[in-house]
Amino acid sequence: MSRGHSLIEGRDGSLAVLRSALRSGAQRGHLVVVRGPAGIGKTALLEAAARRWGSQGVPVARVDGGTAGDRCGVDAVVRGLREDFDRFGDAGLIDAINALVRCNRRGLGAGAVTELHRVFGRIGGLGPAVVLIDDLLDIEDPEPLLLAARRPGCLVVAAVRTDAGTTPTSGPLLDVADEVLDLGPLDAEEAATVAGDDLDDSVHQALRAALGPLHGNPGTLLATLEALRERGRLVDVDGRLHLAEPDAPIALPDDHDLLRRMRRIGALASRLLAVVATSGVLEVDDLARVADELGEDLAACGRTLDRLVEEGLLVVDGWGRSWCVCEALAASASSAARRRRAGEGDVLVGTFPKTVGATVDSAAQPRTWSVTDRHIVELVAAGLTNRRIGTELGLSEKTVEGHLTRLFAESGCRSRVELVAQASLEGLLGGAAELGRPAA
Repeated sequence: MSRGHSLIEGRDGSLAVLRSALRSGAQRGHLVVVRGPAGIGKTALLEAAARRWGSQGVPVARVDGGTAGDRCGVDAVVRGLREDFDRFGDAGLIDAINALVRCNRRGLGAGAVTELHRVFGRIGGLGPAVVLIDDLLDIEDPEPLLLAARRPGCLVVAAVRTDAGTTPTSGPLLDVADEVLDLGPLDAEEAATVAGDDLDDSVHQALRAALGPLHGNPGTLLATLEALRERGRLVDVDGRLHLAEPDAPIALPDDHDLLRRMRRIGALASRLLAVVATSGVLEVDDLARVADELGEDLAACGRTLDRLVEEGLLVVDGWGRSWCVCEALAASASSAARRRRAGEGDVLVGTFPKTVGATVDSAAQPRTWSVTDRHIVELVAAGLTNRRIGTELGLSEKTVEGHLTRLFAESGCRSRVELVAQASLEGLLGGAAELGRPAA
């Protein structure tokens, strides 16, 4: 359970719930399920609670998820208890652990479960004790572990991710839980405290804009800051950290959970996400043209687009328009796409689909573009959202939406992709409708 950060800003109420659960469940066992998306602070909460209980002399056994083939989490239990053995001061516990290891190696399923009960019986016999299980649903069959830990009267606190899809065990798990503790995002003030008081206000503002709904996720916030440091994007000016190249986009860390999900879906997911990221919004009517340009089956593109929505990478509205969940994800997708283009010559990366541009009537008479129109379309071509465009130009988001609605009506374009392609044909963008580039 060494992952994550120990900062626990904004979680005092959750810690109080766990302290109360230890008192109320000491005689009969008590199961608290801590739920939340990846990076929301589940591990940090468990670590903070463990430190507090440890300082009060309460025995704490820690189990850190499961691995492939680790049925019932036996291997994870053994690893955790061997690390914490000195805290229990029970010589008989090591014998129980060794017996559990022998049964598990011989593949004696029922025997291993029996020894699992013996191990936790020793721990529960020490008095009020706590069993912390991180990433519970990574364990193939967690029910025997939960039963063995609860039976001797231990408080069991199990962390469960809510953004990895519903698993067959998640429903029954919640049915047997005594309490379910949902961890929500931190508010802006709490997030700023977690990020650190050495950041200039402009950095806080940039992080809020880039991370959007993920800004209150302490794991994402801290990992993004660490990535900025590693990339040399944070510079010290008179004791305050400022962004180097402040106009350059902020991307997610390369190992962020959203990017891992994208890679699990497959290569087509990465290419489609790049299209959405660089065009700002993908209209459902554009999907057929995008599929043609990618050389992919339309049905496969539709299924992949649905997966991106299901996995939380894309947001979709009632009109079938899709966009990235936050600007930092769009920046990551665009950056990866440009790297792929350099290595593979992917036609869709870095340029708008040729078929989209071809659908615009090139014989149409050039219209008069105002200075604001030109700036808005240039920023649309750079992949910025309406909100970010408003920030760049000093306009409200609704004003930007109004400009774009008028431009769609005047040009006959049905999407941002077509609008930028039309503007490029008319020379507004100097012939360079490059996607994902930083706004000038």
